[in-house]
Amino acid sequence: MEKGKHGMNEKSFEELSYADQARSLNAQIKVVKKAINAHLRKAQIEGKNFKETKSKYVLQLDKIIEGLQ
Repeated sequence: MEKGKHGMNEKSFEELSYADQARSLNAQIKVVKKAINAHLRKAQIEGKNFKETKSKYVLQLDKIIEGLQ
C-alpha cells in the first residue's frame, strides 16, 4: 500500500493474496459477531423482541452458510 493524497491506496479484495483475503474475512466475521451481540444487548435494553431479533440474524447467517455448502 502506498500513501496517497486521500489516505492509503488500498487494494481491492480481489487484489489481495489468498492469505490476506483469509485474514480480512476472519476479521470481518469477528466484527459482525461483535456487532450482532451489541445489537442484541441493545434490543434487551430497549425492550425489543429479543427472540425475534436474534432469529432474523440466525436466518441470515444460515442462508450464508447454506450458500457455502
